[in-house]
Amino acid sequence: MKNKLLFWIPIGLLAALVLMSGLANITRQPHVMVVAEHLGYPAYIATILGVAKLLAVPALLSAWRWPRLSEWAFAGLVFDFLGAFVSHLAMSDTFAQTAPSAVLLVLTGITYSATQSIMKTNRQP
Repeated sequence: MKNKLLFWIPIGLLAALVLMSGLANITRQPHVMVVAEHLGYPAYIATILGVAKLLAVPALLSAWRWPRLSEWAFAGLVFDFLGAFVSHLAMSDTFAQTAPSAVLLVLTGITYSATQSIMKTNRQP
């Protein structure tokens, strides 16, 4: 039971945050478009990232069944959040503007580590 909670709490939190972010990107919410413009990205990047994030959600949630697919999702999220973090730093944005991408990057790393640890434990006889 404890292993299941250690698996589902971080992965569920990450999946929920990525789902909300992906939906905001797909629907081109005003704050998403303002940030993309501020960072110098074209408007269509929101749609591309939104689709990728929405595809990552089921891949994350199916980590038990398809671990390789979830690893690809984790890798994509690291690229996304690291790119966002570096973009904000390059623009000399404030801590408040930079922190969300940093928090998501750290949460992704923690979730990946926890997932790998739990799955490795469960594979051993």
